[in-house]
Parts: sequence; C-alpha cells; structure tokens
Amino acid sequence: METKKTQNLLLALLALLFLFPQGAVAQQQEDGRRIIIDIPKYTLTLCQGEDVIKQYPIAVGRPIAETPVGSYRVYNKAVNPTWHPNSINPVPPGPANPLGIRWMGFYRGYGIHGNNDPQSIGKSISGGCIRMFNYDVSELYSMVGIGIPVEVKYADLVEVPGENAVVAYRDIYSRENGLRENIIGVLDDLGLLEKITPAKLEKLFNALRSKMVVFSPNWVVKVNGEFLTADTIYDRTMIFVNAEELNRFFGTDIGWDWNNSTGSLFDNPVSAYRIDEVLYVSIADVARILGGKLTAAGDIEEIDYRINFVKMNGKFLTSDIEDFKTKPRIEAGLINPSAAGKKEIEFVRQEGFEYQIYSKYGYIEILRNLP
Repeated sequence: METKKTQNLLLALLALLFLFPQGAVAQQQEDGRRIIIDIPKYTLTLCQGEDVIKQYPIAVGRPIAETPVGSYRVYNKAVNPTWHPNSINPVPPGPANPLGIRWMGFYRGYGIHGNNDPQSIGKSISGGCIRMFNYDVSELYSMVGIGIPVEVKYADLVEVPGENAVVAYRDIYSRENGLRENIIGVLDDLGLLEKITPAKLEKLFNALRSKMVVFSPNWVVKVNGEFLTADTIYDRTMIFVNAEELNRFFGTDIGWDWNNSTGSLFDNPVSAYRIDEVLYVSIADVARILGGKLTAAGDIEEIDYRINFVKMNGKFLTSDIEDFKTKPRIEAGLINPSAAGKKEIEFVRQEGFEYQIYSKYGYIEILRNLP
C-alpha cells in the first residue's frame, strides 16, 4: 500500500515537471511576468511586476460556458494548433480552425488562442476559452513561456476615471448583486446623481444590460467602444469635445486660430469654443477631417467614434487602413514616397521602422527608425 502511494507521488511529481519545466518556471518567476484576464472588461494584460507591458482585447466564454476564474499557469503551447472538438473529427490548422494560429493552455483544456472570426473579439461568445486577434496572440506567444502565471478574474464592475463620469461594465455572468445600488451610491458620492435626469439614468441602466456604459450628466465620447472623455459641451446643435483629450489620443494638433476666432486642425477650420482657456471642438468636424464614423445614441447621450488610424512618431498619419482586424494594410507612399499601393504593415520594418498594433484602441503606432 505504501509502495503504491510512493509511486503515485512520483508520477504526480513527474507530471508537474512535464507541465512546468523547472527552467521555464524559474525564468517566469525571475522576470515577474504574468497574465491578467479581466472577464467583464474583455481584456488580457501582460504585466511585468506592477508595470503593464501591453493590454489586448479578447473574447470570453458565454454565460452558459463561463471562462473559469482563478489562478493558473500556462502549461502547454502550440503553433498552428489542431482543434479537437471531439475524438474523431479534428480540425487541422487553417482558415477554418477556430483556435487561430497560436494556443496557450492554462487550465483543463481552456486556453488563450487566436480565432477565425475577428468580429467575435470583445464579446462573450466562446466555449470558455480566451480568443484574441491572431496578430495579438502571435505577439503574446513570443513574450511568454511555459509556467507564466495566469490570473483570471471577475473584477470590480465600477470605475471612476474622472470627476464627471462613472464607468460601469456589464455583469456578463450575473454575479454582482446590488450593482445598481453600488452605481447610484458612487454617483451620489461624486455629486453626479442629482445632475442626471431620472429618465436618462433609467436608460443608462437599460443599456448596461448589453454593454459598458458611462454614467455622466454630459455627453460622453468613446473611441472604438472604449471610453475617452465626458468633458464635453452640447449646445443643442453640435457636441464639442475637449481638444486636449483628442490631441492626446489621436496625436493631432487641434488649436485655436486667433485670426479667425475658431478652431484649427491640419490648417482646416473646425467649430470651437474657448471656455476658461480650455478649447472645445466639434467632434463632427474632427471626424470629417480625420475620417471614421460617428454613431450617436441620443437616449444615453453617447457618441462612439469608430476609426482605425496610424500614428507616426506620436503624430496622426492616416486613417486609410485596410483589414485592421486581420492583416492591416496602409498606403506605402506614406512611409516611402517612391513606393506605391497598399502594403501589409510589416512593410514598415523593411523601410527601417518599427511598429506596434494597439488593437484595443484601434490604432497602429509607427515607433522609430531602427538602428
């Protein structure tokens, strides 16, 4: 009997060594890297210690197939994995494979992987696994090893990003009792509750059943579904947005044209207000110049600005991008005047530049000249 127990213990130890090779675990612990998955926010964050290396958008499990919450480790990895939905019908690598181009298992068949449906990112739609854009999962795969910690959490659904807004996330798995009361309490503490009409408040709570919502007495602006600012002015004809917030995010140079007493963007006039030295510009005029599409939800006073764009050395370059969610392509002449036509983004490396794709916010940053 004792011998059998000893054998079982040895087998368990061998299994651990197989799943978490000693060198890999030691390396991950030494450099302090870890993955944090936040289900309600649809984000995967790669951290080193307390510093964020990069954050990615993800898809998570459906309410009837929840992504498991807990502390895990990556125990296996695969390039161009084969999907085994059952024992007799494996799906080989290729466009039809829902695992995409990379796989990192972290718990009993659950894994972080690519996809064959980029429109699913940002939704609760999987069988419990974590889906990423293929170019994102390829990047993540190259930066993590076997044994890296993976923390899956169902985090706080309420955040306060500033004085005039409260961000609330959808309770995907119906786990948060008293969420409404919590939100109302936070709004009351900030002095915002009395500034939001009861009708608007109820419409915001209705919207929260299906998406992230920003509670504010003002119109709010999102970019590609992510909250940007609630520092806005509505004059019954146009919505004006704090120009500094737009400049910071887009890398633009919106300013005040003293000669014409109006705003200016790339030498184009834009409708603007100056209030206490703060410049507010028409978001409609900005979109007309930068490109993209504005969608307004008047009942909850929200604008979602859908735009994919490129910044170069921190400055806005173009919104003329093709196929952002799979293989982004940009006009080659913007990088090399002697080149022509649309090229895949890898082209910039051939021209001596580096780039990063920030898919969570919908833009590409061309970083610098390579040495």
